[in-house]
Amino acid sequence: MEPIGLSHIESVLIPREFIESIYKEFRQTGEEGYERLALFAGKKKGLVFTVTNLIFPVQHLTKGPRGVSFYVDGNELERIGEWLYENSCHLMAQVHSHPAEAYHSEADDELAIITGIGGISIVVPDYGNSDAYFSNSAFYRLLPGSGWTEQSQAKIRSLIQIID
Repeated sequence: MEPIGLSHIESVLIPREFIESIYKEFRQTGEEGYERLALFAGKKKGLVFTVTNLIFPVQHLTKGPRGVSFYVDGNELERIGEWLYENSCHLMAQVHSHPAEAYHSEADDELAIITGIGGISIVVPDYGNSDAYFSNSAFYRLLPGSGWTEQSQAKIRSLIQIID
């Protein structure tokens, strides 16, 4: 019997082309001064999660005197949930851009789309312009009792594997 949730996952396999697509999208959106969100969906087998789909949800992008943000409405979340169910997939990670440094803001904690224990949140700095393949990104994992917890680069290097 396979464990419930994602906290047991020890290896996440992500196709290189998905990461390249994310950076391209983040840079284009960043040129207009907006943050952007992407989701990694796929299948788990034992201790391994294989990302099979990159999802760019329909998002409402905003910028103003208090900063930049994005919002995914309930209809879009429902559409994604139905797709996940129909395709026997799970969300493993959310990836979003920040205009400057990479960190998990209070809004990132409270409005996360990933809600499963063991899920991952990756924050890409500078709209992806000063970063490649998550080299300067901040990584968080949703842990029981402590919520979104920053992960060391060593831990992430052992968890995430970029595949061709």
